[in-house]
Amino acid sequence: MTTPLMLDPNALLKPLDGYIVEDLSNADIATTGTIAASILGDLAAPVLKMLSVAGDSANDISVEFFPDPDDESTPGTLIFWPATRTSKNSTRDDAFNAEYALRLAVFLSEREDEDVIYPAGFSMVLKLNESGCELVKNLPPAVFERLEFQMKGNSLPSGFEFLDDSEHIPVIPNMRRQFLKAITRAHSVTAKKRSKEFDAVMAHYIWDNTEPKPHFEAVLSTLATLFVAIHHQSKL
Repeated sequence: MTTPLMLDPNALLKPLDGYIVEDLSNADIATTGTIAASILGDLAAPVLKMLSVAGDSANDISVEFFPDPDDESTPGTLIFWPATRTSKNSTRDDAFNAEYALRLAVFLSEREDEDVIYPAGFSMVLKLNESGCELVKNLPPAVFERLEFQMKGNSLPSGFEFLDDSEHIPVIPNMRRQFLKAITRAHSVTAKKRSKEFDAVMAHYIWDNTEPKPHFEAVLSTLATLFVAIHHQSKL
């Protein structure tokens, strides 16, 4: 398991207090983008420390914040990816098309109606393209077993699941089996679409202050550990 983060997600999100998507002006959108970059920048160093258990191979892990001024609710994404250049144009293309990547984002509060306001929070995604899925399939079962053992005795994070439009696939319990199920489904969806672009597997979790703080660290640590394991596997 990676080194614990020991971060307070509520403290990290505090600069976004008072910003609600429906109330944003153009100036506010620029401000919240800057705040999101700062929050995720504060998160980048400790996550890189977690990834440093990869040893020398961690030297070729890239990290960069990519702003998205067109998305008021999620103004940018911090991406960790293997630093192999696949694009002649930009690191953005490399990051978004990487075979495996850890993606972290901040989302703002949103108003459902006058009486209901959803809080700000974090989105975490481990994204796997086709060759990344093959690396996961070749991971030793003990990698998944150890991660599940770390979570035993605590309540499991709700909503920790694979992004899928039509099927509910939770990441836990039986993590390895669930990853293999999600990978098989991704291949099936890609074949049905007859698409040259693989339907990426994305293990996803959303945390806000309605969720227990330990779940923030548990899921992020789990995704970081899997990223490290995949990165090691790519070197074999």
